Amino acid sequence: MEVDQGEPCPFVYAKGKKCTGHIVRIDAFNRHLTWCRADDGKWSFAVGEPRSHYHLYCSEKGNHAGYGREDAVKRYYQDLPPTLRKVVTRVRSMNL
Repeated sequence: MEVDQGEPCPFVYAKGKKCTGHIVRIDAFNRHLTWCRADDGKWSFAVGEPRSHYHLYCSEKGNHAGYGREDAVKRYYQDLPPTLRKVVTRVRSMNL
């Protein structure tokens, strides 16, 4: 997989300052995983769209969790920046 330049962390602090980190990890929650056995006996694996959301992890502060902010950098697929949607889609289409 090619190296991405780095997606800036979308977190904004209470006083309006933007985080200076970049996204280093994405966790998908409630993914639809399927294993199917074909007539020839071989198994295939498929990954569907998440039914819930993604947690983004920052190079500077992890998931920016703190008191009352367990999922401060939580995003739904449609809210991900286009570069991260491309990463998620590219990984989903890989032959695992």
